[in-house]
Amino acid sequence: MPDCRILKAREKEDFLRALAFVLPHEKTCCALTRRILGREDGVCLIVHDGGKGQPVVDGVFFFIDDDILLPCLSGIRNRGLRALAAFLEGKKLFCISAPEDELAKIRGLLPRLQKPPRIRESRKYYFMEHRDREAARLALEKLPAGTHIQMATADDEAALLPLHFAYMREEVIIRGRKLNEEFEKGQLREALKSQVIVTAVSGTGPETRILAKAGTNAIASKVMQLGGVYTVQEERGRGLAAALTAFLAESAAKKGMSTVLFVGKGNAAAVAAYRKAGFADSGKEYTIEYYD
Repeated sequence: MPDCRILKAREKEDFLRALAFVLPHEKTCCALTRRILGREDGVCLIVHDGGKGQPVVDGVFFFIDDDILLPCLSGIRNRGLRALAAFLEGKKLFCISAPEDELAKIRGLLPRLQKPPRIRESRKYYFMEHRDREAARLALEKLPAGTHIQMATADDEAALLPLHFAYMREEVIIRGRKLNEEFEKGQLREALKSQVIVTAVSGTGPETRILAKAGTNAIASKVMQLGGVYTVQEERGRGLAAALTAFLAESAAKKGMSTVLFVGKGNAAAVAAYRKAGFADSGKEYTIEYYD
């Protein structure tokens, strides 16, 4: 049985091989697929020699040192896991974001490293798929009177920043860390350029007020992954999050794309909102694990 090696994607053929491997798993690997499609630095293939100098792909992942690891390791064998362990040796691992079964494979590798990273925080999520367009239609019909949905543009950056900061503090920042506001300003600015962000607003003109937001955080080949959903405290329970995610899911469906998201298992209100919008639990557990 030939040993595996890590091949960093550089040529067009490397990215095409990575894409062919990941596409059957695109729903749960949406963020990884987006990076492959964008031919980003950090895309790597786990390969073995299939004869005649042609590499056969055993797994694909995205990794930048001291940043996020996004794996797709479906059907990987021990030889591929050994190659991944050798690759991770001496590197700084900050975060792994993956379906639980994928993460479990990597978690089993970490004790083999000379300096195994220590888990700082592990978060469990439901992985939900949009399946009910009729529910989405009803969620949109229940948008509260006096509010409407509009697409966010670069001109909305200042108005969106308080909601973005609040979302990051409530849902993303790990224990013991402070929000880097300058960095997050840049992240929001980039999202307004490359992602789709919609808002629920009241009023018009100078009186316009953003009550809630939602958007995509990865647009892949045939799948849109939603994220950044946030409603200001005093407007919660009015169906705004359900309407915004329903709007995005319906927009995706009209383009022949499916929509997915993951939501914290302890966030009952968000789970209920997404169900009202037509999302259903896929039965797959998603995990984001942070390391010291």
